[in-house]
Amino acid sequence: MLKRWLSMRALLLHLAMVVVVSGCAVAAWWQATRALGGNGLSWLYSVEWPIFGLIAIVGWWQLIHEDPEAYKARKSRARYSQETPIAAPNVEERGAGGSDEATVEPLTVRWATVLAAAVGVEFLLGVMAVLSVPVDRPGGWLPAKGEAVYLVHSFCGLLLMLAAVALIVRTRRMSRASHIAGWVGFTGVSLAGIGGLLTGSTSLVRFFGMTLMLLGAVIAAFGYMVPALLVRSHRVPAAPLG
Repeated sequence: MLKRWLSMRALLLHLAMVVVVSGCAVAAWWQATRALGGNGLSWLYSVEWPIFGLIAIVGWWQLIHEDPEAYKARKSRARYSQETPIAAPNVEERGAGGSDEATVEPLTVRWATVLAAAVGVEFLLGVMAVLSVPVDRPGGWLPAKGEAVYLVHSFCGLLLMLAAVALIVRTRRMSRASHIAGWVGFTGVSLAGIGGLLTGSTSLVRFFGMTLMLLGAVIAAFGYMVPALLVRSHRVPAAPLG
C-alpha cells in the first residue's frame, strides 16, 4: 500500500498532478475575474480550465491505482498485437450464452445516437446564447439582444428534454443497457438545463452554471453514445427487432 503512494513513480505522479491542477485553478480564476470584468469570451475559458484539471486528477488516480503487473501485461499484449493480427470476437458466440441484460435494442441505438448529436448541437447553441445575450439584461421573457439565438436555444432545449423523457418511457421494458443509457442521458440533459438557468447571474454563479452546462452535456453525450459504441466494439450484441 505504501509503495503505491510513496514509490518514485508515485511521487513523480503526485508532483505532476499538483503542478497541473494548480496551474488550471489559477488560470480558471484569472479567466473568471476577466469575465466578471466584461470579457464575454473569458466565460468559456473559465469553464475549460477546471475541466482540464479534473481530467488531470482522474488520470493521476488511474495511474496511481494501476497494478504494476497489470501494466506490464498490458504493454506485452500491446506489443504482441502489433506483431500478430487478432481476429475480431464472434458476436454470436458472445450473445449465445449471455442474458437479455447484456443486449442493446436497435431502436435504442438509433434514438440514443440522434439524441447524442442533438446534445452537441444544443450545447453549441447554449454557448452562443451565453456569449450573445447580455448578462445584465432586464427581467422579462426575451432579452433585448441575441433574441433569435435565445429562442432557438430554448426551443431546442425543450425538444431535447421531451425526447430524453420519451426515451426513458420507451426503454422501461427493454434491456438493462438501454434503460441505463436513457437515464444517464436524461440526467445529463437535466444538469445542462439547470446550468443554463444559472448563466443569467453576474457573479460566479454564472461560472458555475456554465460548468454545469458543459458537465451535463458530456454526461448526456456519453450516456447516449454508449449503446452504439458497445455494439460497434462487439462488447454486447444487438437485440433482434421484436
